[in-house]
Amino acid sequence: MNLSLVNTPARALPVNIEAEQGFLGALLVNNSVYGRVSSFLEARHFSEPMHQRIYEVATCLLNEGKAVTPAALRGFFGDDDFGGMTVWQYVVHLHAQASGVLIAIDYAKIIVDMACRRAIIDAGQDMIDQAYAMTPGARAGAIAVGAVGALQAISEGSGDKNTRRDAGASAGALLEHIARVKAGEVAKAGVPFGVPDIDRDTGGFMPGTLWVVGARPGMGKTILSCCEALKVSMSGVGALLFSLEVPEDQVSARILSDMTFSGSRKIEFGRILREDVNDLEERRLIEAKRDLDLLPLVIDVAPRLSVTEISLRVRAEKERMAKRGFSLGVVFIDYLKFVKASDRYRGQRVYEVGEISASLKELAKSEGVCVVLLAQLNRALENREDKRPGLSDLRESGDLEADADVVAFIHRESYYIQASPEFKLGHGDAVSRFAEMENVAEIIIAKNRAGAVRGHEIWCDVSCSKIGAKVWRRDP
Repeated sequence: MNLSLVNTPARALPVNIEAEQGFLGALLVNNSVYGRVSSFLEARHFSEPMHQRIYEVATCLLNEGKAVTPAALRGFFGDDDFGGMTVWQYVVHLHAQASGVLIAIDYAKIIVDMACRRAIIDAGQDMIDQAYAMTPGARAGAIAVGAVGALQAISEGSGDKNTRRDAGASAGALLEHIARVKAGEVAKAGVPFGVPDIDRDTGGFMPGTLWVVGARPGMGKTILSCCEALKVSMSGVGALLFSLEVPEDQVSARILSDMTFSGSRKIEFGRILREDVNDLEERRLIEAKRDLDLLPLVIDVAPRLSVTEISLRVRAEKERMAKRGFSLGVVFIDYLKFVKASDRYRGQRVYEVGEISASLKELAKSEGVCVVLLAQLNRALENREDKRPGLSDLRESGDLEADADVVAFIHRESYYIQASPEFKLGHGDAVSRFAEMENVAEIIIAKNRAGAVRGHEIWCDVSCSKIGAKVWRRDP
């Protein structure tokens, strides 16, 4: 069968010349308009080249502290022709047709929106051209990733968010929020970690912050990510867990084991994976699943994702949760090794990690969520007598420490006791010490922009993938 491509008639690109004219006229009448839009409106956003030139000259003058009027612009354009009149005559016409400041800001937003629409069309056409071009080495996945990156750049430049604010207004908003919290009108900003001392020191998972949680293998990175994601969702706040290493069935088994934990009636996640449960336990798991259906907890088990892909998925999930009546509060990424960097620093892992951590910090700020990035620590600490980790044990890049608002480590002494020759040979002291520390873990806060740095003992049950605030020491 012969297939032929039918060319559809080209459609006019989205533009709004009237909005561009209205904005420039308002700017000429009231130069203060520039201060309201300079954070998001650029010359490239105008569709008409002459409007771009006028705005470029105007912004140069304003940034030099000079006034922008038709007379001030005349010297830059002379008698250049523009549609049957000189540019200066056109500028005078814009000045005469000027609108107010508030409508001018709306015009600026329309101009940016039209520019973003044109950029989306360009990106889509570029993707189509690349998809048709069967060049060696051009794989579909790479084309898709490139398109995602282009769309993210468009989204970030859309001008939807005003990042400039007077310091007094910013402080006033903060004090107003504190007053509302004290009055019980709104909840505190942070999502609780679930350990009172840690919440007191850090404020919990605060919006706009990046947590880096490091540990050696076997210490409990996945336990923490699954358990804390569940806790966040049970508090009524949305949680998104990127499990880039552990497959979906293992994540689900860990969450179900955590939810059904009840002292002596434990259902270890390993037994759930092996389908080794009795009828009563199966009913308990079904009930837990029903409860889970109501929680704003989403897991994403893609094997590898770039920061661009993570960012787009976070934004999409934030919107989806909002439609369900929930606010996405915390994003867990388990773990750093499986986050793909861009090609910019290919093969230079130190710079790749720095790019990843900076991008995740930017994501946390732009979306108002807390990003919790799990990371593996240097193997060198295994050779030390004191195996409690510190900042120098973060692998590959000092940027992790620099970009993070909180750096925490997970340490379980029982892991090393169990691996020791003395324990394996059944020495009494080692066996007794293991029995005492089996359910004890330590969360070491090594960096904290908001408070103290210190260690906190917590309770944990590795077999049920559960952690808690209270430590029960088993008598040896």
